[in-house]
Formats: sequence, C-alpha cells, structure tokens
Amino acid sequence: MKKIILFASVICFFMIGCHKQETKNFDSPISDLGHIDVILDSTAWYAIQNDSFIQNEFGILNQDTAYYGGKPSFDFYLLGNLNFLHFSLNKGYWNNQEGGGVLVFQTQKPDQKELLLNSWKQHYSDSLFVHTYTGTEFKLDEIMAWYEKDTTKLKEATMFANLTTYSAEAYKNWGISDSIIEAGLAMQEFMKDWGGETLNSRLFNSITALYMTINAQEYKEIKSALTAVGYEEKDKLFTHTSNPPIYISISEQIKKSKYDKVKFKLNHSISEKEIVFGPMAKLMLKDDEAWFEFK
Repeated sequence: MKKIILFASVICFFMIGCHKQETKNFDSPISDLGHIDVILDSTAWYAIQNDSFIQNEFGILNQDTAYYGGKPSFDFYLLGNLNFLHFSLNKGYWNNQEGGGVLVFQTQKPDQKELLLNSWKQHYSDSLFVHTYTGTEFKLDEIMAWYEKDTTKLKEATMFANLTTYSAEAYKNWGISDSIIEAGLAMQEFMKDWGGETLNSRLFNSITALYMTINAQEYKEIKSALTAVGYEEKDKLFTHTSNPPIYISISEQIKKSKYDKVKFKLNHSISEKEIVFGPMAKLMLKDDEAWFEFK
C-alpha cells in the first residue's frame, strides 16, 4: 500500500459544520478497530521511536510529519498484523494536548459514509461532523462528534472517537481486487497490504484490550460511537464479537493520559521484559502478551 496519511481527522477541527439527520433504524456497518492515537511528551515520544527493540522486534515503524493549519504534527506509526499504534508528539499542532487520544474504527466495506453516519445518529442526539480527506491515491470519510471550538482557551488533552470509511477507488488504486472490495476488507488484509510479510516476523500482532479514563462528555460521545459500530455495554465495559473489549472509567480530574493501558497479543512468546520510556510510558511483555501503560 502506498504511503497513507492516516491522521487526516485533525483537519476537522479547523472547520465548522455539522450534519443533522432524521432518526431512523440503520444497521451498523461492519467496522474494525483500525488504530489508536496517543499524544506523548517528548521524553516518551523520542524514547519509543528510537528504541532498538521497538524498531527491530516489536513492530514495523513508519515516521511522518504533516501540517494542519500551518502547524506541524510529528507522528510515527507502529504496525501490527491487525491494527496499529499512532503516536504524536506534544508539540506544534498538538501543543498542550499531551495525554490526549483518539479511538479510530474503519469500515470493512468502502463508501459507507451515509450508513455509518446514520447508524451513529441513532445513539447520539447532538451534532456529528463529517470530513472528507482526499489524498493522492485515496478518499477517506471521517465522522466525529461536533462541538464549537472555544478560541479563548488553550487546547487541552481530549479523547474522541473517529469512525472512518475509505472509498472504493482507494482500494482499487492499492491493487485490492473487486471481489475483496465487495466482500469487505478486514484490517488483517489492510495491514498486510501496508506492512507486507515482514509483519509476521515482528511481535506486535494486535490490540486485544483498551483501558481509558475520560470525562463525562467524552464518555457520552465515545459510548454512542461504540454502540454505533456494534459494541454492547455493561457497567462501562464495552464488548464486541470481533473487536477488543474497552474498559472505561469516568473522572473529571485532569489525568496525565486518557489511555491507561493497552493490551496486545504477540505473534510468539517472549521472556519477561520491561522497557521504561520515561515517566509517561512503559512497555511490559511476557509470554504471548504485552502491555503499554501510560501515566
């Protein structure tokens, strides 16, 4: 797969608009957890990116720098077999947003914008924002909860959900066959097309559980997004038949990181190991599981 700008969602915050839909019954499009974004302090960001174990054994690492509203977003991606991690530096566009994060789902079938939007509207009474990002080889529709930007306040760490769907033309440009496009492209095939066979030689297979602490407004938005893609909730534990469980705590206190822990499945067993990337982040591995912890 050609280089993809996978962080186009931030552009939506420079725009003002919303879609209001009449509430009807719509089936949820089949969506996979594509990736999570975590905004790190400089110590953790550089330490993870430059760590030899991360680079050579844990996953495939890709770097990128994009510009939003003239401000740079410094990013790198860690690729796994079924999904990936996206780390951004608390600098430039993301200044004062250390600890924030994004939860990104991706439809298996292309061109599902209307179905995805209408499915979410069944569970969310406020406005939703639709942004279409057009790259050199693809079009990506992104849907998020919309709110009016308060320009009198500094940006701060937030957590939000992003439901996305690629265009059929994008898949064709990447050499995906018509039969796969019609059946739906699961994240395993998406990642294989991006990362190649080298993915199998690395440890990072997939995200298997997420733990986060967010405020009440963020919970309202994220709960509705999770329900829209087929999650069921009981006591703030969200479960899905084919996506990882998500454990949510609600607190109005300002935390260093919205994500608490991320659990992974590994492609093969490993001896117990712990890597500390400064005060904000560490990685723990044992047997065929691993945990990223964020403080």
